[in-house]
Amino acid sequence: MQKTPDTHGDVMILTADCVLPVSSPPIHRGAVAIQKSKIMAVGKETDLCTRFPNLPRRDLMGCILMPGLVNAHTHLELSSLKGCLASSQDFISWILTLINKKKSMTEVEVRESVRSGVEDALASGTTCVGEVTNTPFSLTEMNERGLRGLLFLEVLGRTVDDPGRWQEEWTRKIRALQSESGNRMTIGLSPHSPYSLSEEMLQLLSGLLEKDPLPYTIHIAESREEMDYFYHHRGAIPTRLFPAVGWEAQTVPRISGSPLSYLDGFGLVTNRLLAVHGVHLDSSDLDRLHEAHAGVVICPRSNQMLGVGQPPVEAMVEAGLSVGLGTDSLASNTSLSLWDEMRHLRSLFKTQGTLSSGTILQMATLGGARGLGLESVIGSIETGKEADLIAVTWQRSDRNDPAADLIEKTGNDHIRMVMVSGKVLLDN
Repeated sequence: MQKTPDTHGDVMILTADCVLPVSSPPIHRGAVAIQKSKIMAVGKETDLCTRFPNLPRRDLMGCILMPGLVNAHTHLELSSLKGCLASSQDFISWILTLINKKKSMTEVEVRESVRSGVEDALASGTTCVGEVTNTPFSLTEMNERGLRGLLFLEVLGRTVDDPGRWQEEWTRKIRALQSESGNRMTIGLSPHSPYSLSEEMLQLLSGLLEKDPLPYTIHIAESREEMDYFYHHRGAIPTRLFPAVGWEAQTVPRISGSPLSYLDGFGLVTNRLLAVHGVHLDSSDLDRLHEAHAGVVICPRSNQMLGVGQPPVEAMVEAGLSVGLGTDSLASNTSLSLWDEMRHLRSLFKTQGTLSSGTILQMATLGGARGLGLESVIGSIETGKEADLIAVTWQRSDRNDPAADLIEKTGNDHIRMVMVSGKVLLDN
């Protein structure tokens, strides 16, 4: 591969055996012209090189040039817990074990865990992350390494002593992070789940989000235990989880119904919501999400490891939802590679042939960007968007389907170049 210096701030042309815009058909012998951080033009190599004859050029021979991957749901601070939690545990036992593991981590360990996760993500071609965190370390590490992302500050608990002070403290935390976020990072909130927040706290959050139009993401309809709690007011959440974390006195929901309809009662199903997991969402839930223009991100390998089931992916697509892909954390997954996630999703539907490779690849790029509210900025190779691009060795087959070739064969060793905002972050 032709080696070139960092070109951040310059104008240049990247050429490749194939340019895969995602939002439009593949371009064989394609090229992308970049000016500073932006995509200036995309098209056939011959056309762009004729149009811009004096621009420096980098030939990514044997590669597919495509948008960077968007991992729409992660917990990077848990990266050091890979292999530490038994996959044979039931969902509530896994949560309780995770709580204890997190309590034992020092600040130094958490920061190292985040740093390790950032490097893992970059190595697999991820350029944007939807990160849920309790600390400022994710923002620091992602900024230092040059990643793009949304940082969702996690909100968790079922008691609040002083509502006014609570809102002031959370507003202060948000403003402090926003002041350090830079132009590639956006700050949002992550109310953990409908069952781990009391009605009072959900009301407070609704009021805060009404005043401050932040993006927010929520784990919802993930487990059978959650469904049992909201539909029947029983099961392991009130009998095991609540007592274990000191919430014995907490009441059950006053009405029965889906977790999404419960959340909707607080005005929290909006176009700023990114619903995570959604394993047990029903057709009326999907219709409501579509009506609200909310996003969804699925984490199939995490769901399998925790034994909670698999999301209704086909129904989500048919309902017209914007579906993104996430790895979740290494506490419930074996890697932070979206290629592994795509392969797993492909294996679930390969026999039916109902989800095409192109649809799956779109989930890992443009779908995640839509869910994070960044569709106009990243997720596809289009004029005017940010130059968040990756070059991947093309292990070509005879089926004339670059997306299928990528999903079937790509590993970290095949990532040749990673670029964010026109700046090369990884060059192999």
